[in-house]
Amino acid sequence: MSLNKFAFDLRILQSPPIGEWSEPFGSKQVGSSAMPFKRNPINAEKIDSLARYLAQLPRIAWDNAAHSLLERTLDDSANRRTALPEAFLCADELLMTAQRLIKGLVIDETSIARNFAVYAPFAATERLLMAAVKAGADRQELHEVIREHSMHAWAEVKSGCANPLIEALCADERIARHLDPERARALLDARDYVGDAPKRARLIAAKIKAI
Repeated sequence: MSLNKFAFDLRILQSPPIGEWSEPFGSKQVGSSAMPFKRNPINAEKIDSLARYLAQLPRIAWDNAAHSLLERTLDDSANRRTALPEAFLCADELLMTAQRLIKGLVIDETSIARNFAVYAPFAATERLLMAAVKAGADRQELHEVIREHSMHAWAEVKSGCANPLIEALCADERIARHLDPERARALLDARDYVGDAPKRARLIAAKIKAI
């Protein structure tokens, strides 16, 4: 399940509109027969395919137990000869494929920064709203202020311009009544949203390497 979700997310993140992660790609590897420029996430697709298959095999074991008449029938014998070894072989291939994929995983920091600059300010507005309400603002009124600026900012982004949302919100007097611009800018910095996730990720990675 965990590998399936990881691979599924990777397939989305590798898509050209996002382009933040990608599988390792050999110099002679063919990306797509129909679109030569495209790099298909073949390993992630393989993981999802095998994980989907492996997830269904326990159903065979359930049926074997449920349909064993008076504990005397041997109608589980034939399928157990294939289901059990194939389950282990499938799980083994899943892990080996995942190891190869993760070892060569490519992280495009430029694409990450671009997507962050475009989308993160919209996600950060909730924290700004909550802080302003705590400072005495009317939630509904301020929500409408943020909505107006967000709609305008999205139109600018769609036209190819940089996202102006943070600057617009920090300069709005209706927000400044409750939060000074410096405080508003800090609240709109979505980099703080990850909490201690980087620290925990490094601790887990260190434990794995130590094994």
